[in-house]
Amino acid sequence: MSDILNFFVKRVCILYIVFFILCLLIKEQRISMLFALTAGILFSVLRFALLEAVLKLLGGGENKTIIIIINLVIYLFNLVIIGVMIVLAMQFGVLTLIATLVGTLSIPIIIMINAITEALGITKNQYGQKVK
Repeated sequence: MSDILNFFVKRVCILYIVFFILCLLIKEQRISMLFALTAGILFSVLRFALLEAVLKLLGGGENKTIIIIINLVIYLFNLVIIGVMIVLAMQFGVLTLIATLVGTLSIPIIIMINAITEALGITKNQYGQKVK
């Protein structure tokens, strides 16, 4: 596992624990919310790992046309999976839909939180800079 993927997986686990506890505190739709949150987060991390692998292949000397076609197929497959997850979540109720959205958008949520804390100087992860 690469450093950047390891960085995001740790933070997604923290986000998962926080929202898991929040789902346990809500009395309605508890099981469906926990399942939707777990499925969404697993899918989000898998999607991020696949994107990282495709970008590494694009950086190499491989045939870029085939890699771009594979990336488009993965992108379309992701859209279908997200659509199916959201439609299924809507069948169970609004709280399950929110849990699905939080799970599916967990990596973008972590990126946004990390960008804000970096901009405010709260954290110093120094990604993109040479660390001495």
